[in-house]
Amino acid sequence: MTRACARRSVRSVDRRRRELLIDLGICVATAAYALPPMLDPSVNDPRATVAGPLLLPALLAPVLLRRRRPLAAACALAVACVVSGLPTFNQFRLVAVVPVAVLVTFAVGASLPRRPAGIGLAVVLAGLAFVGATESVLDGAAGAGQMALFSFPLCVAVWGAGRVVWSRERLADALTERSDLLRRQREATAALAVEIDRARLAGDLEIAARGRLREMIELASTARPGDGPKRFTRIERLGREVLDEMRGVLGLLRSTDRGARAPRPTLEQLDALLADARAGGCVVALEVEGRHRPLPAGVELAAYRTVQHALAATGRGVPATVRLRYLPDGLELEVRGPRSAGNVAEAALMAARERVLSLGGTFSADTSSPGRRVLRARLPAVPAGA
Repeated sequence: MTRACARRSVRSVDRRRRELLIDLGICVATAAYALPPMLDPSVNDPRATVAGPLLLPALLAPVLLRRRRPLAAACALAVACVVSGLPTFNQFRLVAVVPVAVLVTFAVGASLPRRPAGIGLAVVLAGLAFVGATESVLDGAAGAGQMALFSFPLCVAVWGAGRVVWSRERLADALTERSDLLRRQREATAALAVEIDRARLAGDLEIAARGRLREMIELASTARPGDGPKRFTRIERLGREVLDEMRGVLGLLRSTDRGARAPRPTLEQLDALLADARAGGCVVALEVEGRHRPLPAGVELAAYRTVQHALAATGRGVPATVRLRYLPDGLELEVRGPRSAGNVAEAALMAARERVLSLGGTFSADTSSPGRRVLRARLPAVPAGA
């Protein structure tokens, strides 16, 4: 988790650095485009040709603010529209004001909720109207009208495009949050199912052992000198029966099947499971390596269910392979096939992972090949904690 956070932090810093370099490049390009007409005395008051270039940075500063503080950038642009007119309020600055206003209005529309975004747009339009009224190449109130006819529709259209971007980003965030919530719910459901099975099997263990243990206690408490060997033989037999029951139930305690009335499936029924999968449209082959031997009931059940869940998460139409490898200390499973997407596949993989890990095994899902998935699981010959 710490490494993931560190990687995200590094990516965020790199992204901000790239954005800053882009904005600096925009400022340099805008200044290079705006300076020649601002220094032209034929369209400016002689005093303005000196003050205009000195106050040009005030018009460019909102470009650097627009990403992180778009509303502040809009206010800074409105102030710069006034300040950049000093001292004569009759100088040429349209070439710098309009491009900066377009960038700021898009940032306002794409980054803020509706009300602050509307306020930012109004502030920018007010600054543009002031520039139109004081621009050297325009004529007072008529100039403000001309500025409004030209720049207002442009800025409103750009602002509207920003609102579309804002809406899509909010939708993407909501979908991401919903996906994370569903993933957490699947994990909680799988863990809860395992806990329910454990609790039920613990009750089965108690019921199976209670009667025999009570009989053993009664035999021991009522023993007489003459019937010792016979009584102790009976106690020994009951003790062995209890031990066998405990072994059988504990083997299933960490990985269980909720169908209590039906016999618990084992790897002997794997051929029937694959036949059902083929009938459902899944093209699947079985490969077995090593010497087949019976495994503890819990391991057999977990292996069967893992294959069942893996097939549920496998797509149709492309051949898949199920490989069993019997090892001296355990069992390896591998399911290769087309990758299937969706909540059903994710839930099946989550259930398979829970079953394998609850026995002390390992589980992995390799999706490096396009469109295919390789599921690998290793189960110990003796379940952890049994």
